[in-house]
Amino acid sequence: MLSVSVGEAKNKLPYFLHLVEEKNEEIQITRHGKPVAFINGKETAEKAGKKQKFLDGINTWREKYAYCLISNQEVDSMFERSKEDEVSIRHPEDFS
Repeated sequence: MLSVSVGEAKNKLPYFLHLVEEKNEEIQITRHGKPVAFINGKETAEKAGKKQKFLDGINTWREKYAYCLISNQEVDSMFERSKEDEVSIRHPEDFS
């Protein structure tokens, strides 16, 4: 990742956009040495957008159904089974 100051980014923006577009470079823009923005390619931005939509969906689901959630221990105990309880898989022809 290339790190440049705000002033340098302002003066050389076409060059940095070329690096992003053609070389798939990521540019970090800093002010007084601290990151303030990033320039990255379209694919990276689309991935980030999809990930954010997914996370937003999970958070919405949690808010909507939080009242009826059960603990991880309760879920684990519901799915614990002994070997005798397991269903054996049989071929459809065995049922004739």
